[in-house]
Amino acid sequence: MNRKSFELVALSLLWLTVLVDGFSTQLGPLSSFPSSRCFPFHQETVALMAAGKKKRRRRKEPPSTAAPEPEQAVSPEVSSPPISAATPSVEQTFESAEDIDPEDVDVDILADIANFKFEGSDPTVEEAVPQPDSEESLPLPDIKQALQKKAMEQMAKAEEEEKQTQVKINRKDKKAFAKLLEQDPYADADDSFFEEEEYGTVSALLGERAKPFLGIPTGPLQVGHTIGALVIVLMAFVEYPGFPLTNLPSAIRGALQGGLGTVYAINAIFAILAVFKAGERGQPALLWVAKTFTVGGLAYDQLTQLPTTEEIERVKNQKGARALKNRKN
Repeated sequence: MNRKSFELVALSLLWLTVLVDGFSTQLGPLSSFPSSRCFPFHQETVALMAAGKKKRRRRKEPPSTAAPEPEQAVSPEVSSPPISAATPSVEQTFESAEDIDPEDVDVDILADIANFKFEGSDPTVEEAVPQPDSEESLPLPDIKQALQKKAMEQMAKAEEEEKQTQVKINRKDKKAFAKLLEQDPYADADDSFFEEEEYGTVSALLGERAKPFLGIPTGPLQVGHTIGALVIVLMAFVEYPGFPLTNLPSAIRGALQGGLGTVYAINAIFAILAVFKAGERGQPALLWVAKTFTVGGLAYDQLTQLPTTEEIERVKNQKGARALKNRKN
């Protein structure tokens, strides 16, 4: 066989492989088997014969002196989810500036984005920080105010102790009283310079050492109460024509009599309670029964304001102990 006949055979084989490749592309299931796998020897032979060159052997690589790299652990391949046709591409998602309609652009949304106010379909809810209520919160104490308050308390306590340790005189002592008036002409009006007198009958009738009622002293209230009671008794039980207070209709006179009966019934209850209160304070019971029945709640309140005998003894003991302590110092 000469050279020309050999080239014809090679061309025929090449034409045959082209036909097989075309036939394999037309068949769907056979498309996975290319002609290069079916006829590897023929393709190489035809290529070498067509080029007119002999097949060259590859040179073996010289052994490398470098240490072999350690085998890396083969990690299991993570299968990525298949990209579906419904997933939009980047070109489809971001339209070009030419395709955007200016009327569709919301200026308010662009302003919010410029001010970093992002309100999309899923807005971020800001957590509200609870603030303490001003009524429930307690203010922190001020050190200066605490020191001032403590200093004022100490000053008040010192003044009280000074008053208690102050030497007092008896009003019946004329020499001591005259000497006190020489030092202070207005000392007679200050009770702190004099010893406390016993609460006798006169003091009880005048309402001394009693707290004022609604800003009015007890003495004037008792006097007005007594005069008003006498006038109402006159109007209710005395009938004398020609005098306005004693010439009243029977209905008014009966109403006044009923009112007086109710008031003095309540005063009688207070008078019974005054018997026990007077015994606790060392006061005459008959005096306070008569005054309470006449004046009512004013007299009973005056009696309850007086200190009991136990309280008086306790104060005397404290004064004696304080006096002994001052003598030792």
